[in-house]
Amino acid sequence: MLNSVPENSLPAFRAAAEAGYAVEMDVHLTADDRLVVFHDDTLERTTDAAGAALELDWAELSLLDAGGWHGRIFAGEPLPSLDGIAAFILRNGHALNIELKPAPGDEERTGRLVAQAVRRLWGEAVHDEQAVWPLPSSFR
Repeated sequence: MLNSVPENSLPAFRAAAEAGYAVEMDVHLTADDRLVVFHDDTLERTTDAAGAALELDWAELSLLDAGGWHGRIFAGEPLPSLDGIAAFILRNGHALNIELKPAPGDEERTGRLVAQAVRRLWGEAVHDEQAVWPLPSSFR
């Protein structure tokens, strides 16, 4: 079932959660410092655009089709933001691993912005014991 949905998409996170798995997602910074859920450094493989993902701002990235490559049923599926996926995770009480995908030389800033977002998004829920902190990771 999990390979029947586009990666790093809300349908993929729903399928993983339904199967009882923790969710792992990849996070990049956009050109305007928003956090977008996307695996690759470039857009060609999983969207209807080309080029470096980090060179576009959130307004441009949010208009891309990130599902059509996987099948017509997913056509028009947008790239999710960290805020959007956090809302799903927190509402449903799932575990989350956030893999940071910083641009070369931008590791510290990416980590700082992800940490700030996690505190903002999870802080109150974790304090009220409704959720657990996500696990950050990175291979860069």
